[in-house]
Amino acid sequence: MMKKPKVFLDTNILISGMVFAGNERKLLEAAIDRKLVLMLSSDVIDEAKEVLMRKFPRQAVLLPLFLRTVKHEEIPKRAYSRSVKRYAELIGGRTDAPILAAAVVGKVDYLVTGDKRLLALKKVEGTEIIQTSKLLEKIRM
Repeated sequence: MMKKPKVFLDTNILISGMVFAGNERKLLEAAIDRKLVLMLSSDVIDEAKEVLMRKFPRQAVLLPLFLRTVKHEEIPKRAYSRSVKRYAELIGGRTDAPILAAAVVGKVDYLVTGDKRLLALKKVEGTEIIQTSKLLEKIRM
């Protein structure tokens, strides 16, 4: 049996999967079906809560429900906070440095994002940075 890929979701991917039908929803369904190991960071969870409350208040209840029912691993902020500065330099001081730091420190196989600057990096220390559709092709969803 093949090893399940460890997949880290950027905030926009997590929210899109909860709010809209489409590829991001298929990716969340793969996590529900345990076809992958879902990895999230404290920052992604906090940002998703904030964005859902602000932009999609009717769907805000979905995040805590999802987190309670779907097996996932949370990468605590203390695990990656020291690495944020190094990755901020790599991506030009972007606010997405904590996302990249958490994914790399968490030793994930894939960081799924729609962010063009992160996608341009393609791979950082063994973590492939990929769009949702490309990952779905790889895991045949």
